[in-house]
Amino acid sequence: MSLKAQTVKDYLAVHTWVGILCGLVLFVAFYAGAFSMLESDITRWTQPPAPASSAISDDGDALAAAFFATHPEARGRVRLFWPGPDHAQPALLHQPPGGAAATWWQLARDGQLRRASRADEAHTSGNFVDHLHRKGGLPIPLEVAEPLIGMVSLAYGLALVSGIVVLLPSLVKDLFHLRLGANLKRMWLDVHNLLGVASLPFHLVIAFTAAVFGLHDFVYDAQDLFIYQDGLRATVARDSAPRPQVARADWLTPSALRARVQEQAPQFVPLALDLRLQPGGAIAVVTGSDERHFQRASRYGLAFVNPGSGEIYDRSYLPGASSHASTALISSLFALHFGSFGGDTVRVVYVLLGLSGALLFYTGNLLWIESRTRHARRGQETAPAQRPRHVRVVSALTLGVCLGCAAALPATLALARWLAPWLPDLDALHQGAYFGLFGACVAWALWRGTERAARPLLWLAAAGNALVPLAALLRPGADGVLLGATCALLALFFAWLGWRQRQVHPSLPPLAPET
Repeated sequence: MSLKAQTVKDYLAVHTWVGILCGLVLFVAFYAGAFSMLESDITRWTQPPAPASSAISDDGDALAAAFFATHPEARGRVRLFWPGPDHAQPALLHQPPGGAAATWWQLARDGQLRRASRADEAHTSGNFVDHLHRKGGLPIPLEVAEPLIGMVSLAYGLALVSGIVVLLPSLVKDLFHLRLGANLKRMWLDVHNLLGVASLPFHLVIAFTAAVFGLHDFVYDAQDLFIYQDGLRATVARDSAPRPQVARADWLTPSALRARVQEQAPQFVPLALDLRLQPGGAIAVVTGSDERHFQRASRYGLAFVNPGSGEIYDRSYLPGASSHASTALISSLFALHFGSFGGDTVRVVYVLLGLSGALLFYTGNLLWIESRTRHARRGQETAPAQRPRHVRVVSALTLGVCLGCAAALPATLALARWLAPWLPDLDALHQGAYFGLFGACVAWALWRGTERAARPLLWLAAAGNALVPLAALLRPGADGVLLGATCALLALFFAWLGWRQRQVHPSLPPLAPET
């Protein structure tokens, strides 16, 4: 295919500058996003559920009855978790209205209701990884970071389109021509192009869905103002299935509700009963999983049930059962972004795609650094240390941010594995350990320069990842197998890069093109 040289040049400029401005944030988002595919495994590995012998064992009915007997005027949100991978025995979480602290409850062996010593759902290791992914590693509140990530995602989509336009003239000739050899610039350009084109559908989906998630408040506000005459909330309430009004005395027991849901949706596996308590009654939602279909949330679907009869009166977010185009679209957006379908096979594929996406942004920055270095050298022999200052800064930041994230994320998970039983606030450990080590890596790269900092940071990234399989071997548990295998492979990858760094050229940055 033939394009005008100026057209290719313009699109290359767009692709380059968007990539440089957003690449480091996207690297952290993709790297942490790969780990967030193992969110449940990470939480169970660092914070194993309490053994069932510490509390009375039942199907949740006695626990729910005891809670409502002692809290007859309870308001807010009550979530009853049935025994499963994350809960060895039934557990109940009460979240009062107004943002008050949530409380966990279980039944003691004597049948009495007691407070349970459990981690807040917002302060688990898996939740830390998820928030790191959603914030792109930015140390700012989530509500501030998400709109920024939404705008970065729009720019990311623009970079994808412009990159394909740039590659079109040589697409057939260069796409599958991976030239491994002494010319590292050529090799990593081939790798960058191959990763970008081969995973283009995945990247387009991630860019679009991340933009929707990050900017959804603005989208809803615009719809409320310009589209819906009565307002978006009123329109949704009018078009939704009417909520049954059932007195608490007429509610079915949780086990009966679960049985009725399974009769109506045999492939749907109920995990929890979610009650939103309101003055006029309650909204009862059974959350569960059916990975044969797209699911509404990151790992589960929803069945809105009548608490008095167990009938599923709203199937909008029941996996595979929605008949509304809008809700089916929303579910598909969630499922395609989170990989919440297809079981472990899709999860492993998404882990690999996330890590390859991080490598895509890293190689893109390296190619820009080399291009700017060669541009500065025209007509003179300039040593690498005499690169223009802005190139040296971008080069050091690329090294420090990328390898700092790669080292700090697994290291803080290994620390949590060992220290979680003795720490009241695990999130403080994650925040301090991750950002402390990450900041030290960035500072080291800026202070020492790319060439001198490269090899130590590569070996640090290898060591940080090696801590996870080491901790899994010393304290074995079934939930850490996939996480341990992923980190073991990453440790070998970074160790190989550190070794190759010395073999190829001691003064070159990691993965850097030959100069």
